[in-house]
Amino acid sequence: MKNKYIINAFYALLLIVGLTSCDDRDLVKADNSGAPIVMDLSSDHIFLDKNYPDNPALNVSWSQATYTVPVEVNYKIEASKDKDFKTPYVLGIVAQSIRTATYTVGQLNTAAQTIGLTKDVEGKMFLRVTSALGADKITAVSNVTSVNVTPYALEYPTFYLVGAASYVGWNSGVAQALYKKNNFSYIYTFMTPENFRFLGQQAWDPINYSIDNPGTDMIKRYFKQTSANIVFGDHENMKFTDPTKIYKIEINADGAVQSINATASALGFDYPNLYVVGTLNSWDAATALPMTKKPNVEGIYELTTNLGANSEMKFLGQKSFGDLEWGNILKDNNGNSGFIGPKNDDSNIVFNGNGGSYKITLNLKAGTYTIE
Repeated sequence: MKNKYIINAFYALLLIVGLTSCDDRDLVKADNSGAPIVMDLSSDHIFLDKNYPDNPALNVSWSQATYTVPVEVNYKIEASKDKDFKTPYVLGIVAQSIRTATYTVGQLNTAAQTIGLTKDVEGKMFLRVTSALGADKITAVSNVTSVNVTPYALEYPTFYLVGAASYVGWNSGVAQALYKKNNFSYIYTFMTPENFRFLGQQAWDPINYSIDNPGTDMIKRYFKQTSANIVFGDHENMKFTDPTKIYKIEINADGAVQSINATASALGFDYPNLYVVGTLNSWDAATALPMTKKPNVEGIYELTTNLGANSEMKFLGQKSFGDLEWGNILKDNNGNSGFIGPKNDDSNIVFNGNGGSYKITLNLKAGTYTIE
């Protein structure tokens, strides 16, 4: 019996030693004298030519950072308009075995205008490299260097919505494009309380956009501001939290803002009858042309009719200009964008037909229409 107590005490001692060892590992300090030093920039003055966005523009090299423990080191290359890096822009992140990075004309132009350089005017861009152990727990910062850059007018990202919260689910091949106008992107579409994100293309790689949160993978951090119904989901995604219905998704891609807001629409996505009114029937709502509801599918309606040059139209949910009305997305935005907006945020759809037969398809759930 005495031997049993001795053995138990011995195991308890081992447990205490083990826990103490774990605590000691948390107290490791970085050797800041080994901070990464920016050794070379391939250019002093760079004129960015918008005709060659994929050409290499700048190469950044640095020496290896050293720490007191052999833990994986990641390097973050940052740009800023000021040498104090009050609002740094992350050009990229590389693993410890790499100590050089090359950025294209397009990438450097995005960085230049995001930090606030003026198009067609040479401005100074400051650069530095930050090394980090593990999950950014211990960092060391390089010296600061600079390059003079002349950017061109910024082409803002095209955003594609995907995820369980969206109309398309997790199918990246049909991710929903948003209507883009300057630095803003919009869509009226179905949302449900689930995870989602945005892609930069209709494929998973290479560009993803999610919430700028410490829990998000660094390369996917983008949205600095969100409405209250969009929160952190997981390391790749945001989460939508409001009830299932149609929402106006609005993104401001200005580099100083990078916001996303989801506002509930007063209109739904599934109605028993929908109609087309416009120049094809002299804008007479009482004789609006009925659309056919697609069977066994929510929110999709079709009409085949003849359309002449400069045809204009809208969609109605009743044979009058009442509450149920949809047109081209946004006020004072007559055209053929393929995106719908509800009453008070819509304009006329304008289509240049040739007098032949066209099929008009309206998808209220997706927030789109087509004329083919």
